[in-house]
Amino acid sequence: MKKLLNMVLITNILAALVVFLLSKYIAFFASTSLSDFLFFVVIVIWGIAGLTWEGSNDSRNWELDPAAKKAKDMVAGHDFGADFENQKRQNYQFGLIMFIAGLPAFLGCLLLIFIF
Repeated sequence: MKKLLNMVLITNILAALVVFLLSKYIAFFASTSLSDFLFFVVIVIWGIAGLTWEGSNDSRNWELDPAAKKAKDMVAGHDFGADFENQKRQNYQFGLIMFIAGLPAFLGCLLLIFIF
């Protein structure tokens, strides 16, 4: 649990830094309110989560890769299917962590919108 909280904290700090830097160079990200800033932080974090979840679904299998077919003889005994499933599982776990990391900024954004 402590590891998850550390990951959420670090992710939110990095995403806030990314949004801050983007606001200096791209006018679209220049926000005038804290709720807009938090919304952009959510977009960054959940964008990464979406890429990892969707990326694992569209990944190519080793059996379909022509380069892997040629190199299969060089790595005899290696289980490519298990590697592919492990990669999909890790992508899903990372995407779930990124989704959870975006929740505090999302809730803060909603609170600021509905309170003020």
